Parts: sequence; C-alpha cells; structure tokens
Amino acid sequence: MKKLKVGLIGAGFIADHHAHGYSLLPNVEIIGISALHEKNPNRIRKKLGLECKWYKDYQKLLKQECDAISICLPNYLHKQVAIDALYSGAHVLIEKPLARKVEEGIEMLDAEKSSNRRIFYCENNIYAPCFKKAKEVIEEGGIGDIYMANGREQHSGPHSSWFYKKDKAGGGALLDLGIHDIACLVWYLDCEVEEVFCQTNTIIPERELYGKCEVEDNAVSILYFENGAHVVIEESWTKPGGYDMGFELYGIDGHISVSPTFNNQISVYSEKGYGYAVEKASSTKGWTFPVPNESWTFGYPQEIQHFIDAILGNKKTYTDGEFGLKTLQITETMYKSAKTNKKEEIKYD
Repeated sequence: MKKLKVGLIGAGFIADHHAHGYSLLPNVEIIGISALHEKNPNRIRKKLGLECKWYKDYQKLLKQECDAISICLPNYLHKQVAIDALYSGAHVLIEKPLARKVEEGIEMLDAEKSSNRRIFYCENNIYAPCFKKAKEVIEEGGIGDIYMANGREQHSGPHSSWFYKKDKAGGGALLDLGIHDIACLVWYLDCEVEEVFCQTNTIIPERELYGKCEVEDNAVSILYFENGAHVVIEESWTKPGGYDMGFELYGIDGHISVSPTFNNQISVYSEKGYGYAVEKASSTKGWTFPVPNESWTFGYPQEIQHFIDAILGNKKTYTDGEFGLKTLQITETMYKSAKTNKKEEIKYD
C-alpha cells in the first residue's frame, strides 16, 4: 500500500492531536516534525512510537516532497508557512483561525488556486460525535426550522504568551474560541449570517505568567441569519474549572442541547485530586467532569481521516479554505461592530 507522506510544522498542544490522528491511519506515514526546539517533537515521537525526523527549519521539511502538511503554529505564522507549503506541492491542513485577518486569508486562497493544491480548514467540532449527531437530527427534521440558538466556548485562558499579543494573535477570545461557535452554527443553520452585533471586554488585563493581555478576553455577539434566526455566542478566557463548550438550538418542533463537556457521562468527586480531567482544568479536586478519550470526543482523529480520504479520493469537503475564510469574514465584522457599537453587515468578498 502506497502511503501518503505527511509532515507537521509546529509541535505544541494541537500538534499532538494531529499526530495522533495520523498515527491511526495505515495509509499515512509521518515523515517529519518541524519545530524550533527538539523537545516537543521528541515527546510526540516517543508517545506515538514514531521514527520520523526533526527539522529545525520547516523549509527543509518541505523539501521532503510531503503529500500533506499540518500547520500547528501561532496565528501570525499561518499565512507565510501555508503559502510555502502549498507551493512545495503539499496539501495544507491548517488550524483555526485561517489567519489573523481576512486580507491574509485571501492571499492564502489565491496561493491555493495557483498551486493546484488544497487547503483543509481544521474545524474539529464539526467532526465531534455529539455535534455530528445534532446535525443529523436537524437534517432529519427533528426540531424543525431553527429560529434561535446560542453557543458558548469558555475556559480560563490559553497557556502560551502569543495568544495575548495583538500583533501575533490578531484577536482574543472571539478569534480563538468564537470562531469555533460561528463555524458550527453556520453549519447547523445551513444559511448565511447577514449581520452581527458584538461587545468585547478585557476582564483580566494582566496575566501573571504571560504579561499584558492586549486583546479581549470576553466577547458576546448576536448573529442575524438570513432565515431570520437570532443566535447569541458567549466566549471567555476568564472562566475557571476547565474547558466548556456547547450549543442550545431551538426549532419550531423541538430543541437540542449538546455539549461534550460538563455532562453526566462521568462525574468524579475527589478530596485529593487525580491526574487529568479536561483541557484547561487547573485542579481535579472536588467535583470534576473528565472527558473520556478527549481527542476522539472533540473530533480530531475523525477530522484528520476525513481530510486524508478527501485527498486520496479527490473529494470535496465542507471545511475547506473558503469555509475558513467565511468564518474569518464574520469574525472580522464582529470586531468592527465592537468598535462602532452598532450592528454591522457581513460583506463576503
């Protein structure tokens, strides 16, 4: 069996999920991991039993004729590394957001077209089992036409300093977390967002480990869909207790409440605490709600398999570069609304 040769650029938290997803596929070989330091690539290689090489310079990895590259880097590096990877002949799997701003995203899509390669936009929640089931119920008419919904994604804040710097991240909790909710809600309602209203705030301006927070750490937005639905999203980097996300979807014939976190599949009370419960949980003492098989529950391996199948079969995928750009256009308009303090129309260029 001919194997697809893939490489990873970046070796932090999200790269673990990508590498794990690839390692489950018999038709894929990870041939290299690029990062400035060898510590994290070594950790990933040891964890998964990989024999791939470490490359300090990602350009050297691109010279290895990879079929696909996962870009698991800070937002400010997305555009150039993606363009370089596309022109090297590799398809690109890129983590959200597509870029810091729409202008960068358009440059990336231009490179996609001229290189004759493809961008696969990594929106893992669309591949998560519970969210996919909710979509099935909607498509089968289970709740009728959706007229109202809300989404939330919240935790106590990222664990890397670049997230808190405007020039590197491009935005805060809205761009980091809200873009997930936007993607899923557009997918659920299956129609366009026409207008948005947004308010942002910075509740903790100084982060003990990471310095000044130059971006918003909380955001609340209303999305006005073309079918008349009004949807509220709430994003936070100041909520303690671990990662939490979910949706409430209201239709004329029913209602869906869906979340992979803080549910009753398993709950634990511990006086002493234990190892790990869920991403961003600072403690496991007291009541906790551990997420079983976290990577699978959040859709990462399924996402990777879907993209590999799309490459091998030359199939279309919902979460492509155009979809990533659309979510960025909506988010950028939300930032405009937060500045003008008015409802703003989305312009899909």
